[in-house]
Amino acid sequence: MKARGSFVIYSIAAFLAIGSPAPHAHAQCYGPLELAPEFFEFDYLVRLAVHFGAAEDIPRGIICSRARLPGEEVVEVPIWFYNAHEGITSLEFAIESNDTLLDLIPDNGWYVHDKSYHKCDASIYQLNVKMIAYEPVCGPGLAGRALVEPAPGSDPTWIALVPNRNTGRMHATGAFNDDHNLFSPHYGGSVGSKWLYTCQEPICPEPNAAVTGFVAQSSYGEWVRLRWTDGSGNTTVIRARVDRYPAGYDDGRLVVEMPGSPGAQQVFYDTGIPLSEIVFYKAFSLTKNAGGAVLSNSFVECAALDTVMTTSVIGAEPSSWGRIKNAYRQ
Repeated sequence: MKARGSFVIYSIAAFLAIGSPAPHAHAQCYGPLELAPEFFEFDYLVRLAVHFGAAEDIPRGIICSRARLPGEEVVEVPIWFYNAHEGITSLEFAIESNDTLLDLIPDNGWYVHDKSYHKCDASIYQLNVKMIAYEPVCGPGLAGRALVEPAPGSDPTWIALVPNRNTGRMHATGAFNDDHNLFSPHYGGSVGSKWLYTCQEPICPEPNAAVTGFVAQSSYGEWVRLRWTDGSGNTTVIRARVDRYPAGYDDGRLVVEMPGSPGAQQVFYDTGIPLSEIVFYKAFSLTKNAGGAVLSNSFVECAALDTVMTTSVIGAEPSSWGRIKNAYRQ
């Protein structure tokens, strides 16, 4: 909370979210998901992937196979999560391999809360894990690296990402303790001279990159200055409510709908703020077509949260002790 001077103030929270998009929104991928009934009607899917590359290459540039390095006795396989713009606090899944799974080394603020080893048959090893983050983590990001020890002459070494054997599911927990399905958009990855897999495109397009640097700044009087950097959509919509956060880009009072371009710096003054009320803001990065229909939008950006307090200046009239005493004599 940021107090300015001797203000008494009302809390204004600002952060970015997707809320509840229209069913045709590409980010939600309702159409293709009808082909997979077990995933249909969930709000979004956190994805898990083997990816030998940089975060900016996800999801369109996923590289799921590579050559084995000379003398490589232990293979490190990076496991990434993405499509987690709301921020997630847990991951639950299993790793399978044709070679011995030694461990999973967490990264990016994660730690391994629980793990168990299992040998499915003579040639399949499994490591069941539940990972916890100390605070919500946005994706794409590196969850950790699986350590695999290849058997002599083994080629290639492969891993697959599958449901946790102990619970029977792949699962992620959101920043507000909400449940989300976790799935792998392709089978896994391989290391060696024989590359078993070629990567397939994710079954859903990624949502827009969210608005960043969203700040609601109090001032004298009944107005608030809003500052932000546009996300990857062509329009930023900011909504506000006094009872709770807006549920979506069409919920609550429309503060502003401002065309923009990715990375543009924007400022808007929200006037007429009701006094003695908590005001909740959310900013949405939308992509609209020429007809104004929403094609895709952003999920919540867990890092873009701001809370300030504001109040109106109390009107005062200069006076003197003489005037005050005269007032009391009357």
